[in-house]
Amino acid sequence: MVKNLKKFNSIALVILLFAAFSLSTINVHAKQRVIVIDPGCQAIENNQKESIGPGAWKRVSEDMIGAKGTVSENNEYDINLRIALKVNELLGDNYKVELTRTSNDVDMSNSDRAMIANALKANLYISIHASSPKDDTSGITVICQTEDNPYGITNYRNSRLLADTLLGSLADKTGAKNYQVVESDKLMGINWCSVPNAVVNVGNMNNPEDDENLSQEEYQQKVAEGIVAGIDSYFSQK
Repeated sequence: MVKNLKKFNSIALVILLFAAFSLSTINVHAKQRVIVIDPGCQAIENNQKESIGPGAWKRVSEDMIGAKGTVSENNEYDINLRIALKVNELLGDNYKVELTRTSNDVDMSNSDRAMIANALKANLYISIHASSPKDDTSGITVICQTEDNPYGITNYRNSRLLADTLLGSLADKTGAKNYQVVESDKLMGINWCSVPNAVVNVGNMNNPEDDENLSQEEYQQKVAEGIVAGIDSYFSQK
């Protein structure tokens, strides 16, 4: 009887150790997934022209300060950072997260930010923005590279998948009526990035309704939850 009890205890201990090891392995695997989140824009203007992509002759400058809320007069760079910090908090337990900036008083180009993801060999790079340079149209737009992007042709399939999962989750969490995925090879943040990536315009601060929504912490939280759900959905399809 005693021998049988000892044998049972030994078997139970082995099972518990195996279960603990398995859970530990799963957690380590999740932690190995590196997500770089870029709060777009900054308080310091930088009009220096850079190559639009690695080895490109074309040089462009990008607006680094971003929009100012048409009603709230909030700065886009501040809204982007607030959302990014919420994303970081939500992702922290399941992924290794790196923010390209944690304050507004930085001077970094879009290529600088993308190369942080490259250096870390990140699984994903997501740049958060809140404006449209063309008009005051309301809605969410997720931008990824085209299929024949000359700077990162091998990234297309995963970047498009990321864009689709982010858009679907953001639309679901925020209830946004207007949303779309746009493919483009004109953004330095996309062209300089060698890992799967997307630029997420979570709204348009040039639009009064979007500006008002993005000013509210509750809505910012919904946006952050949408981004996190999109990331989870992306990895569930890999």
